[in-house]
Amino acid sequence: MGDASIDIEMENSPCWPSPPPLPDMSSGSLHDPPALSGRPVRKCRLPRHVQDILPEAPPVLPEPVETTSTRCIRLIVRDRLVTIANTFGIWRDYPRRPTRDPDASLTLTDLSTSTHHTTSDPVDIEEVHDQKGYWPFSNSTVHGIMKWLNNGNSMKSEAETTKLVHDVFLSPEFDPEHLIGFNAHVENQRLDKELKKSKLRSLFKETDVDILVPSGDPNVKPQKFTVPGLLHRGIVAVVREAFSSPLSHLYHFTPFKLYQQSPVTKEAERVYGEIYTSDSFLEEHEKIQRAPVPPEDPHCQREKVVTALMFSSDATQLADFGNAKGWPIYLMLGNLTKYIRAQPKSGAMHHLAYIPSVSELYF
Repeated sequence: MGDASIDIEMENSPCWPSPPPLPDMSSGSLHDPPALSGRPVRKCRLPRHVQDILPEAPPVLPEPVETTSTRCIRLIVRDRLVTIANTFGIWRDYPRRPTRDPDASLTLTDLSTSTHHTTSDPVDIEEVHDQKGYWPFSNSTVHGIMKWLNNGNSMKSEAETTKLVHDVFLSPEFDPEHLIGFNAHVENQRLDKELKKSKLRSLFKETDVDILVPSGDPNVKPQKFTVPGLLHRGIVAVVREAFSSPLSHLYHFTPFKLYQQSPVTKEAERVYGEIYTSDSFLEEHEKIQRAPVPPEDPHCQREKVVTALMFSSDATQLADFGNAKGWPIYLMLGNLTKYIRAQPKSGAMHHLAYIPSVSELYF
């Protein structure tokens, strides 16, 4: 069921001059000219309770003051939509009729944890497929050695040595001739160089960040330290990437309220669970519907939507092997249901920045 209502708002109305002063309703004046006899002229007045007030035409509207502003009337059409209840007795209440329902295309497979979506990183798939299994090293033998070397353990144990023999030396891909002229330092430099040339790395900017580190003494001022190597991307660029991702057709652009009939009181109760069903999202959506069109595009007819930004961060290992670690900052859109965002391989998380790791010796 649905109903529609229209709100009319007027903007930039011209300024009107101040109204004229009220007329003097007194019956006489102390300065009336005297009669020929020298006596003041007296006006005969009826008592107030018998005075007859005659009808009078409304005052004439004053002429508007010339102004450069123009009058603008904006019609805001509200087409409320209330859906029928589903099997669980839950229904939606849209303050405005949505342009589409992304949940209508959801299947049980989409909501299962076994779903595998395309990664959110804008990396060329053909470029990844062209890379060999031992990339970026020259052969599989060197790759096995470097993988064993950069596995994060600074102290090689007996178990690590046994693993080296079985995973590298006894591997069918091992070739002693591959190790002629081998140098671990050179191979690590090769790895760093290739990672910097990747397409994903080219999307990030590198910036130095100044931070104030407390001294621990209230009488000593904190010292400023510069942390180099912060990799970051623009938020607008990441949002544009998200809107063109394979998950974009599942984004909710029109918020709604979710209700369920209480089995006890038989009254409608509000159900909360998603960002796009919250009061804050509804309020912001209403604000942008009343916002004027951009001046650079006065004939814009595109839909106005709210993008809910969610940020998270956690330490992670940058490669399948090695001790290089990073602290990435991720960006997710709250317009997507939490049942898909929570899937590890959904592709809902977008890389926004990487906080560099700084050694204690740096300070």
